[in-house]
Amino acid sequence: MRQDPGHKRVLPHGEWPSPITADMVAAGSGSKSWPSGAGAETWWCALDPRTATVRLLRTRPSAPEPRPVLGEGWSVRNRALGYGGRPYVLRPGADHHLLVFTDHRDQRLYRADVASLHDDAAAPDVPAEPEPRPLTPPDGPEATTCYVDMTISQDGSEVWCVREVTTAPSGPGDDDPAPRTRRDIVAVPLSGAAADDPGAIRVVARSHHFLSGARVSPDGRRLAWIGWDHPLMPWDATDLMVANLVDGVAVGAVRVLGGDGVSVPQAEWAGPDTLYAMADPDGWWNLHRVSLRPHDADAAADAAVECVLPMRRECAGALWRVGQSWFAVTAAGVVLRHGLGDQQLTLWRPGTGTLTELAPGWTEFGSDLWADDTHAVLLAGAADRGRTVLRVPLPGAGTPPAPAVDCAPAGRTPYAAFHSVPERRTARAADGREVHYVYYPPVNPDVEGPAGETPPLLIHVHGGPTSSTGATPDLEFSLFCSRGFAVASVDYGGSTGYGREYRDRLRHSWGVVDVEDSVTVARELAALGLADPARTAIRGGSAGGWTSLACLSSTDVFACGAVYYPISDPLAWSGGHTHDFESRYIQSLIGELPRDRARYERVSPLANAARISSPLVMLQGADDFICRPDQAEVIVAAVAARGLWHRYLLFEGEGHGFRKASSVARSLLAEAELYSHVMGVTVDVDHQDT
Repeated sequence: MRQDPGHKRVLPHGEWPSPITADMVAAGSGSKSWPSGAGAETWWCALDPRTATVRLLRTRPSAPEPRPVLGEGWSVRNRALGYGGRPYVLRPGADHHLLVFTDHRDQRLYRADVASLHDDAAAPDVPAEPEPRPLTPPDGPEATTCYVDMTISQDGSEVWCVREVTTAPSGPGDDDPAPRTRRDIVAVPLSGAAADDPGAIRVVARSHHFLSGARVSPDGRRLAWIGWDHPLMPWDATDLMVANLVDGVAVGAVRVLGGDGVSVPQAEWAGPDTLYAMADPDGWWNLHRVSLRPHDADAAADAAVECVLPMRRECAGALWRVGQSWFAVTAAGVVLRHGLGDQQLTLWRPGTGTLTELAPGWTEFGSDLWADDTHAVLLAGAADRGRTVLRVPLPGAGTPPAPAVDCAPAGRTPYAAFHSVPERRTARAADGREVHYVYYPPVNPDVEGPAGETPPLLIHVHGGPTSSTGATPDLEFSLFCSRGFAVASVDYGGSTGYGREYRDRLRHSWGVVDVEDSVTVARELAALGLADPARTAIRGGSAGGWTSLACLSSTDVFACGAVYYPISDPLAWSGGHTHDFESRYIQSLIGELPRDRARYERVSPLANAARISSPLVMLQGADDFICRPDQAEVIVAAVAARGLWHRYLLFEGEGHGFRKASSVARSLLAEAELYSHVMGVTVDVDHQDT
């Protein structure tokens, strides 16, 4: 029951009653992605935890309630790089929009002609649109194919995209047991001719093992794209390629930026002879201009490169998904986000060099920014508001910016007083280096802890590991914070957002730097009187699961751990034992085999499993092909053999990251059971207190 204002009950930390339940968190766990626009309409993808499908939604100012574009059953996503990439493209029209998208069930390309929303449009539960038509053929038994990061050709006859084809090993005698993947930039007829005839698909360009961001110049005479090869990851180094287009095929491709330790995650055309690109030759992803020699069909594309907006702030991030975007070139100028921790969305005008802030009050921006000449659309959040789809008007010359519009307010979660407001902090390690983290304090309007009692602490470790944590309200964290826990999400060395030097701290030091930084944050909060060092837990998934296990096996700081779909054996997590994208990642994280085998064994959670003495829960998807179940099960077997308290939940139908509401809820219940067992409190996340 709610208490009278000013009269708080006193209860032990961890046992505070809260209206935020595991089922509520699960119901709200659907993420948003890939926003874009079509005239006055705003579009985006949204995961539906009820069905584990990704719905394509849209709104317009006169019809602000999000509406599904496609009927039930369609799931607009793909498996490119294992994590997916931009899954749809639009060509807006006055009465109808041309939509091309990938469906997760078969990974084929589909075309749909979608009526535009009008002011008097009804809001049916299922849109009365024509059934989408396939543009690409179904897969046979010998290969799996996906298409990603589409763009519609200037004449409207084709869709250009990256095609990824994976074939199985040829047989027992095959010297290489790993699946083989190749990638090409291809042109697919919008007529549907390739649905029955694979030969109708034309290969436009091929260069590297990995490809992203194929973009045609405004005059249609050049193609630019980004490529890289094993063992590099795209944040290590990539090549920005430019080629002439002759009869729809790339000819004479040359690298114009990147290579030699320079990462280029995105490039966009600003004219027939000019590209803008993000690159980090000075250690920060900043905006560069690439000026090409006027087009000559018989000559290579010479280029002059300059950094036009140098700053010691990151303007881009790690390229985990094909087609990610951190900036857009518009008639008003270049829209870009930048920051060091907190971020700003700005408009840079090349003619004057001025920067105009576009979204004051918003401090977190996504990596899938889209813009036309009048509006930018992207995911955004702040410490006091959750991530949403933001539509931002672009000012004209001499015109001040208009307010941004939250396009998904219906997704707001009730009980705002029970949500922990995050704050960015920096700790100091023993050697003086900075460790960045986001702190979520305990919060409950009705309850407080006993005088002198410090709260239990959950150290959260993000995945990646070349990734970062945001400072926005987090319903999952608030589930625990509203019950009296503190949460700290650590941007350990290796995280993005702080420049290449900070990112490179993890190089050949995975299992060391991430562990040390997690311990540093836990100890600092304890020293500040903000956490109970005897009741501190560690939690994380994927690479965060690795760090959680490494902390449990190499330190005595953590009383228990909640481990989601982890990497536990670095000797096995490579080659054919994980997906193609990350199959050589381990070389930069730990080292090369056999030369560095001793280092592998020194940091391996599996090799050190006998040292795990704290209880844990292990949560794993049965269909995970990135961190396969055997990575979790070897740890479970090791702790079970020693009689250590543990729980192991294997979720059928789940991959790398849980999409079903039932899986999310059961995982949180398992965590609550763990903390109750270890911390001497009853953590009830299954009951709604009102």
